[in-house]
Amino acid sequence: MTVTPLDIDDPALDDTTLQAIAEEMARAGRITNMKRYLLRSLPAYRLFSDVLPLKSALREVIGDRAVSVFSHVISENANCLLCSTYFRKALKEHGVSPQDFDPTEVEAFLIALAKQMTGAGGEDRSILLALEHRFGQRTTIEIVAYGAAILATNVLNSTLGVPSDDDLKPFLVS
Repeated sequence: MTVTPLDIDDPALDDTTLQAIAEEMARAGRITNMKRYLLRSLPAYRLFSDVLPLKSALREVIGDRAVSVFSHVISENANCLLCSTYFRKALKEHGVSPQDFDPTEVEAFLIALAKQMTGAGGEDRSILLALEHRFGQRTTIEIVAYGAAILATNVLNSTLGVPSDDDLKPFLVS
């Protein structure tokens, strides 16, 4: 058996699923391929959707570009084509070339942390200490929790074989 995306236009969908689809359409204007898979299980869909307020809070503190840099490095090191392409697109929308840019000091710490979290870098407690010194314990915990959620998203998409959305195809690396 192969897991397939949910047909969001299926007239047999229950009211709770239809409500989740309507809420996602109102929030994002579309249903991504990943969400079509997750909508087969509302608890799974909610679990992965619950990271959005955390992402929003981090954007306010460390900046949208830094969140995208962090997410991209996690995705690249986790070897998830869908996620790395999604965040490559986000970086390019910030005017950043993912392979060739000068990271800010904060982004450099986030890059090192992302590599550490994905096993691509050694364990270095000074990264967390630097982030804690700059942002405090709460934000440092939020950064790590968000990174863990992005890593889980990478595992989900890779394991299920979720295909890239059409709008990401121009950002695929060949």
